Amino acid sequence: MSGEAESDHGRVQRLEALKSLLADRDTTTAAELAAELGVSTRTVQRDVAALRRSGMPVEGDRGRGGGLRLERGWSLGRVHLNESEALALLLSLTIAEKTGSPLLLGTLRSVTRKIGSAFAPAQARRVKGLRGRVLVGEAASAALLSGYEAPGTAVTGPLLEAFQYQRLASLRYRDRRGVTTSREIEAQFLYYNMPVWYTLAWDRFRDDVRFFRIDRIRRITVHDSGFRLRPAHRFLAAGEPDARLM
Repeated sequence: MSGEAESDHGRVQRLEALKSLLADRDTTTAAELAAELGVSTRTVQRDVAALRRSGMPVEGDRGRGGGLRLERGWSLGRVHLNESEALALLLSLTIAEKTGSPLLLGTLRSVTRKIGSAFAPAQARRVKGLRGRVLVGEAASAALLSGYEAPGTAVTGPLLEAFQYQRLASLRYRDRRGVTTSREIEAQFLYYNMPVWYTLAWDRFRDDVRFFRIDRIRRITVHDSGFRLRPAHRFLAAGEPDARLM
């Protein structure tokens, strides 16, 4: 084998190792990667550029010491899902499983397991964290459905962003009496009473746990400032006794 061929083979192995390191971490630096791979920082930078040309979504902060990370998304084989798409897929599978169709139930569980095993470790941790913040209760009552209207994407999109990335959100919210108030919330959990979605949130104005039915949100603004997850027991206690985590 020629020296050139050996060099090519070594580079392929190094690129595969680089992919694994990036997939296993939320963020890292070129210097850290260089130390682990036993190469120069410049070599890592060239390899990262090669991965980007091949279509791998590697993000980087500006500056010499800037962090490197995979784009906020998850890859399933040749399919790359952004974070919202991955969450939507998991929610859809949960909803389908909740219907309890014996024709689909076994298949859905198998698909869910395969999707979970396809995620890289760092991605799997984020998946687990999000799934642990979604509660599924019973189907909505006829009385509740009589006043229900499916919410639009102008509300659902920002709300999912606030939930996923733990960002504060300001709402204009209309309650069951038709009174509209302003709220500032931490969207700690999502809660599903088929087909009605709620956010089970910490209301900063009330300083307490509150349900907000998503179709009653008139307007939502997501802020740059974030929030920390609060102890789950207060939110779990607010739901139905037989509600289960996704």
